[in-house]
Formats: sequence, C-alpha cells, structure tokens
Amino acid sequence: MTEPKDAPQEQQVNDSLSLWQLIQLGDSVRLEADLVVEGKTLLSVRRYYEVIGKSSPEDAFHCLYVQSDLTGEVVELFPGFIADYRSPDEPPHQA
Repeated sequence: MTEPKDAPQEQQVNDSLSLWQLIQLGDSVRLEADLVVEGKTLLSVRRYYEVIGKSSPEDAFHCLYVQSDLTGEVVELFPGFIADYRSPDEPPHQA
C-alpha cells in the first residue's frame, strides 16, 4: 500500500500542531534561521525568544508570539520555524 501524495504535508501540519500544543507561555524558542521580512531581520537564530502569546486553538493557523530584541515588535512565529524550545526550568527540546 502506498502513502497518499499529500501525506508529507499532512505530517508537517500534524507536527506543527503538536509542537504548538507542547509549547507554553513563558517557554523559550530558538529558530532554524534568522527571520527576515522585507529585508529587515526581525529575529535571530543566535538567541532564544520567550513566548508571550499563542493563537487561539480555533484559529485556522496556529502560531506563537514573541518580541523581537532587534526591533521591539511583537512577531508572529509559526511552529515550523522552530529549531528547539525549552521551559524555564528544563533543558532545550529538539523540535
């Protein structure tokens, strides 16, 4: 039996949702790469960012909110961009 064509995409969605559910307010996240929007770096891969908000479970897209140390802006972050995360009293978890 072969997997449906869209199985990898479905798996990515499931993985992102699972990660979104695991990460709590106050946890810290680190990105896979710098987040650059319109030529401006908003978040750096070199540091962890505290999760200050989460989208509603009813929203179509699940995201986390962190504050940029570079611009001061609150940035919407999708779970697929996260390399690892940690709770305040735990070592990092690989995403």
